[in-house]
Amino acid sequence: MLRLIALEARLLARERFAWVLLLFLALSCALAVANGRVLMDQQLDGRAIAAQGDAKARERVEGAFAPDFDRALAIVVPYWVRTQAVSPAPPLADFSAGRAAIEPHATTVTLRSRVDTLFERTAVDNPEAAARGSLDLGFVAVVLMPLALIGLGYGLFAADRESGAARLLLAQGGTPTRVLLARSVPRLLLVLGPLAMAAVVLLATGPQIDERGTAAGWWLLVAVALAAFWWAVILFVNALRIGAETAALTLVSVWAMLTLVLPAAVTATAQLAYPPPSRFAQIATARAAEMSSTTAYENDHPDLASESFAGRLASVRKSLSIARTVDRAVAPIARRFDAQLAGQQGIVRALAWLSPPMIAADAMTATAGTDVGRSLAFRRAAVDYMGQTKAALGGFIDRGAIMTRPEYAALPAFDWRPEPVRPVAQLLALFALALLVGAVALHRFRRVSV
Repeated sequence: MLRLIALEARLLARERFAWVLLLFLALSCALAVANGRVLMDQQLDGRAIAAQGDAKARERVEGAFAPDFDRALAIVVPYWVRTQAVSPAPPLADFSAGRAAIEPHATTVTLRSRVDTLFERTAVDNPEAAARGSLDLGFVAVVLMPLALIGLGYGLFAADRESGAARLLLAQGGTPTRVLLARSVPRLLLVLGPLAMAAVVLLATGPQIDERGTAAGWWLLVAVALAAFWWAVILFVNALRIGAETAALTLVSVWAMLTLVLPAAVTATAQLAYPPPSRFAQIATARAAEMSSTTAYENDHPDLASESFAGRLASVRKSLSIARTVDRAVAPIARRFDAQLAGQQGIVRALAWLSPPMIAADAMTATAGTDVGRSLAFRRAAVDYMGQTKAALGGFIDRGAIMTRPEYAALPAFDWRPEPVRPVAQLLALFALALLVGAVALHRFRRVSV
């Protein structure tokens, strides 16, 4: 068998198309590596900038604890507190970009923060680039790799049967199973080789992040499982009594249906089933609540312009009261928005099992830490942290107390650590589909007649 595989590898090496395809995959992987490095650098730089902003904000607050600081101004210090909620860097953002390029990975929490404005700044610098998308290793594995396999395998047996060479091939190679195995190994290695090399380069040159090596192993296993599924489909189509051109058209149609049509249909279904509430309604509600609360408070407290301790205390209490009124007004809309997003994700997760490429893509982004689930989890954690911080800071104003250095140091800190994802179910599903389709294909090949 090894001699037969070596012979097929030498024959494949003589085909110009194989070298063109290898060059295409190598260039695609090289571009994916370059894009991945840029994205990972942006992720790390953004978190470093957030940390610097946090340090500067702490310096300002620390100055308020000096012995000669104006006591009348000290009551305003809770409004000076600015702290950052920063998500940990995704371990494989350079493998699968997912939503890392568009979702915020850090946000500033203050006493003025609101749930509807906490994430108003996204990570998108160029909307046009976001619309075009980027080429990463996940795109190579899910979109380009199957096309390369189809190009190498659409005529794996159909072309020989159509030309009449299959009889001679089986006479020399033995059973169809032996021939197919010998032809499959070098072709799969040709396609998976550049992908594996690109992954090794990214791991060797990338940052040191916890779970990065383990996550990369799971990511590559998903890529292998997807390749196995597509090769099983290719073998099944070759087992049909059709010509090579018909086989190529059939495989490209299956690829388009599973990779392009079904994911778009699933997304559209989720959006139709759970349409999110209008953001404009949320903004209008917040503005109306703010204006109403401001007017009511000013009518009840006509003397707020004093620079004395009592005057400043009344002023900050006014701001806090208005903010709390706005929070209560927009909370129902925020809850409906979160519920609709959760419903969308439920539909997407359920229907994704209809498409093996979707299964693989979701598993890759989840393993990389750039999926929608991790993004929503970070948002929920940041909103919870905002509530804790506002409650702690608002307590000083409610009591009319001046914050001390130990009390400032005891304020809650954001410490969210997502659990690493192990796509066991997706891997089992992909390998099971590959085994099932491959077994049917081999059963048909055993009954082949030429």
